[in-house]
Amino acid sequence: MGAGAGTAELEEHLRGFWPGRELEPVAREDGPVLERLPDFAAYRVAQGSGWNYATVGASALGGLEFVLMAPSGTDDHAETLAAVAHFNSFEEYRVDAGSVLHLGRPWTDGSRMEHLLVSPPYPYGPLLEQAPGGVRYLWLLPVHAAEAELVLAEGPEAFEELLEAEGVDILAVDRPPVV
Repeated sequence: MGAGAGTAELEEHLRGFWPGRELEPVAREDGPVLERLPDFAAYRVAQGSGWNYATVGASALGGLEFVLMAPSGTDDHAETLAAVAHFNSFEEYRVDAGSVLHLGRPWTDGSRMEHLLVSPPYPYGPLLEQAPGGVRYLWLLPVHAAEAELVLAEGPEAFEELLEAEGVDILAVDRPPVV
């Protein structure tokens, strides 16, 4: 892997972060992500009333892996991760903390949020973020169009302050926008 960590090391990193929990592969169809990232896989881990989804193999091109929190354990979230990993695999489309991605569809059924804010994994902390071989995990946070505009205009910190001030439930499928 170009970033210095193999898929086995990254899987072990995830298992170590969620000890005692099953790291379950998420079914997905072959697609363009596997042409660019042949070792790509998505996993899910149950936690409380929600699920954590994480990639392995996305960092081969770009050095980043991704994590997404969701209230449901559906395979649709693997498709979202695959799309982001594929997009990021092209040098001209690389993302980083503060990037905003437009999905062109709601991030999950019943939601009006069609954007993702790429962010340091605040809910998880640096133990997840810093993976073997210099690989970095970033969090994909679903956001409304108006929130995406705020991030682009004023920076992610302004949006994060609003989230904290409003006490937003980030797992709410159709939470109201904070702007």
